[in-house]
Amino acid sequence: MNAEFDLSNWSSVANELKRRYPHLTNADLMWRHETKRDFYKMIASELGMTTNELEQIITQLESKKQ
Repeated sequence: MNAEFDLSNWSSVANELKRRYPHLTNADLMWRHETKRDFYKMIASELGMTTNELEQIITQLESKKQ
């Protein structure tokens, strides 16, 4: 997993995640973790999937936005 985290791109990704998974809240998607891995792990847990599955979804969303 890439250690960098692009907060400017995260807003559009977070909005798409909220659209796909309406039970996610703004608080769930707010960056407040030490590492990207911790952040993704928390979101993945909320969605009942693995961190790798979530990362694949996010990668797809990021590539659609570019």
